[in-house]
Amino acid sequence: MGIEWFRDLTIIVMGCVTVVVLIFASILFYRLYRKAKSVLQLAESTMQSANEIVTLVKDFVKPALPIMTIIQGLCGGLGGITGMFKKENNEGGKNNE
Repeated sequence: MGIEWFRDLTIIVMGCVTVVVLIFASILFYRLYRKAKSVLQLAESTMQSANEIVTLVKDFVKPALPIMTIIQGLCGGLGGITGMFKKENNEGGKNNE
């Protein structure tokens, strides 16, 4: 057996090992692709559900917004009026410190 035989044997063994590694890597990448695809589909459906919820909340809040601003304005006005009367009582009376 000459050195040529060992060279040819090494080339054949390296070729077989390379084919096995490529097949194994292909299987891993395919499984990763399938897993990533299912995760992306779940994320897409979750985002779609979140978008529907936001749309529903927006449609609900839109008509309630003017009513809430009127109520907030009335509360602020009443707070200002009561604050003016409280100041008038404290100015003429004793200092409560």
